[in-house]
Amino acid sequence: MKRIVILTMAVLMAVPLFAKKAKAAAYQVSYTYNSRGTIIGAAVMTFAGDRTMYVPDAKALDPRMTLKAPEQRQFTDFAQSRCFSRAQLQNGDVVTTETPFTVGANLTDTGKTEKILGYNCRCVHSVVNSNHYDIWYTTELPVRGTPQVGVGVPDGLVLRVVRNQNQIEEATSIKPLKKAPEFWPEQWGTTLNRFDYQYAIKQSVVHTVRIFDQERIAFNGAKLPEGELQPGKVYACAGGTVILKKVTLPELHRGWGIFADVTQYSEGDAYDRTGSVFVIPTGKQQSFLDAIRKLDSTPKFTSGGVDYHGLVSTPAYDVPVELMRFFTGFGVRFFNDKMKIPGQEWVDSVFYKSQVTPLQSHLQGEVIIGAYIGNWDSRGHRVSLKLKYFPDDLRHTLYDFENAMPLFNTVNYLEQDSQPYPVFQENDSLKVTFTLDRAVKNAHLFYLTTGHGGWGGGDEFNMKPNTIYLDGQKVISFIPWRDDCGTYRNFNPQTGMYETGCSSSDMSRSNWCPGTVTNPNFIALGNLEAGEHTIVVQIPQGSPEGGSQSYWCTSGTLLY
Repeated sequence: MKRIVILTMAVLMAVPLFAKKAKAAAYQVSYTYNSRGTIIGAAVMTFAGDRTMYVPDAKALDPRMTLKAPEQRQFTDFAQSRCFSRAQLQNGDVVTTETPFTVGANLTDTGKTEKILGYNCRCVHSVVNSNHYDIWYTTELPVRGTPQVGVGVPDGLVLRVVRNQNQIEEATSIKPLKKAPEFWPEQWGTTLNRFDYQYAIKQSVVHTVRIFDQERIAFNGAKLPEGELQPGKVYACAGGTVILKKVTLPELHRGWGIFADVTQYSEGDAYDRTGSVFVIPTGKQQSFLDAIRKLDSTPKFTSGGVDYHGLVSTPAYDVPVELMRFFTGFGVRFFNDKMKIPGQEWVDSVFYKSQVTPLQSHLQGEVIIGAYIGNWDSRGHRVSLKLKYFPDDLRHTLYDFENAMPLFNTVNYLEQDSQPYPVFQENDSLKVTFTLDRAVKNAHLFYLTTGHGGWGGGDEFNMKPNTIYLDGQKVISFIPWRDDCGTYRNFNPQTGMYETGCSSSDMSRSNWCPGTVTNPNFIALGNLEAGEHTIVVQIPQGSPEGGSQSYWCTSGTLLY
């Protein structure tokens, strides 16, 4: 009897050596992605036994997108319970991230059933980052897989995923394959965690241009030398409170968005200061470079017996195009360890970010970019500036302006080089005339405005309407004002503190706060005929008191 049992076991053990190896199930499933009724994407998932490969179809991506995105593929191994996301970036680098999963984890059976493509499906529900997902899957096919591993993995083939009831990824066809394809990669490139992986993909399509890197802006008497500016060299001028650099920017098609990123900290200056980032147009006979070298050589207007040079554009001169207005905090970084307040943690530096896409016509090719912080401190501030160009095809119509014509700019960039304060609004208005060589539709004024005069009766702390006229007709009258300045208390270690318990940096102001960006106003001007037009800016500026005076820094660029 013992010999019979041993012989039987030997035969059974030998069977696998002679049996034909089981053929891995092989299928291909096509999906489309629908957002609020519009198909914006497609993908194909290939199955070979316990492994899948999910490939978005680049040709079927949102037709409004023109950018070539990184090539991404998702590989799933059910035997190992692992998902691998792999991307080849535009520079050729390959990056991968690995995500473990557990079949059935964090899924709730809804009890709902439905036939999809002829297969009986069940619905399970998951919640990820406050988003709700209904996941429909079938067990009637000999493969498992899902196009969206991150929202939950049921024990079957997922044919539909519904996100928040308005975005649907759904199978459109299922095709068996005669032979299981070989698709598992031999090389995985650099392995990253999932956060770095997503960041690498998103940033791979962004063009970043570093303009300034911790450059000093301080009162040191610096002058701009004569002659052409050398590309890539940083020049300090206007007494040291303006820095300039000639750079070459990407020649990008319309449909790209542009951000200006500024980082600033104090190296000794305790006060809140006006800051500005600007471009110097050089297409006319004179430019702001002439004003920097010799202010009184540029066009002027006279008000109250004072000549104001270089503040408005003329047929022969362009003012700087202001990209961003910002205001430094009170002494951030330098004074952080010199002022301790319970409950306050001072930031190391202040970061300012503003979208400058409407001014894109001045942000291509070779340009001169400047940065300014008005201060009288020999140590001053450190400033860094980047321009970031990112594909924004889906929203570019918001800023679909081909031209940006600089009209006026009264920011007193040359204050530290004897430029008078722009105090003319007390008894006068700002007037600029411009000419269009053709009729334009939907013109806008890109208008930046901030009031100054830092005492109780000054315009900094008092509401003053700004009224804009076009060709004698009032377009708009509004009060530029900020009530949120206390939000940025931790940007202002050296701000004054009153006996009332309030800090100076908390006080509401005329459209600015210490440590913030001032947002532009987009003023609709409508359709404009070809020919000459006049814009007038009227502000009831307050009178001086003792040695103090109010003034307004305004800049306007015509968008069309």
